[in-house]
Amino acid sequence: MANYHRIHPVGVGSPSPAPEYQQQQGGKGRKPSYGEKELPITAPQPYAPAPLSPPGRRSRSHGRRCCRCVCWTLLAVLVLAVALGATAGILYAVFKPKIPDFRVDRLTVTRFDVNATSMTVSDAFEVEVTSTNPNRRIGIYYDGGEVTASFNGTELCRGGFPALYQGHRSTVRPLIRLAGETRLDSAVATQLARQQQDGFVPLTVWARVPIRIKFGAVKLWKMTGKATCSLVVDNLQVGRQLRIRSNNCSFKLKV
Repeated sequence: MANYHRIHPVGVGSPSPAPEYQQQQGGKGRKPSYGEKELPITAPQPYAPAPLSPPGRRSRSHGRRCCRCVCWTLLAVLVLAVALGATAGILYAVFKPKIPDFRVDRLTVTRFDVNATSMTVSDAFEVEVTSTNPNRRIGIYYDGGEVTASFNGTELCRGGFPALYQGHRSTVRPLIRLAGETRLDSAVATQLARQQQDGFVPLTVWARVPIRIKFGAVKLWKMTGKATCSLVVDNLQVGRQLRIRSNNCSFKLKV
């Protein structure tokens, strides 16, 4: 029996039947209803980082900041130096400081033993020093220090300088005790013995003392005073009166 297709009449205005493949897919291909809009599907934009400033501009900005810091530092140092110089100039003009005078008044030998076998000398001295402060409105603080006595460059003994304060236009006489034991070479020992026989023994008393200057009520920073006294005595024997033949002292202040 022949298989004829059936023809169904379609009325005007009636919806056309949905195709079979749309019915099988569950209406995936249906057209949007009234009021629905079909939005276009676009791919997400890739992440774009913020643009960086050119490296040349950043290095120039950093260089300007460094140059500005260096300039301000140099300016501050210059201002500080000018202020310190002006202060020192004003103090010098007002107070007119003078170097104190030093001299050795008395040298007493309390021990002087020479061992000919070991070529060593064990000695002890008492040195009385006179320091005169000629300044009218300046005081001096002596913060201890060290003192040595030597013969022709060979140190014989050492001791400490006492801590004290010296007021304006005043004189102090500290007593310094020195002691030591030194090994002498043959040439120095022979020279020392010969000069003692001749009655001309050269000695050098050297002192290094930290000091502070007081201008009125202002006390300055700590400085270093160096005193050197070149002496010539007639002997170094214990129990005999020692006479100072030559006495030449100098004093320097290192700021």
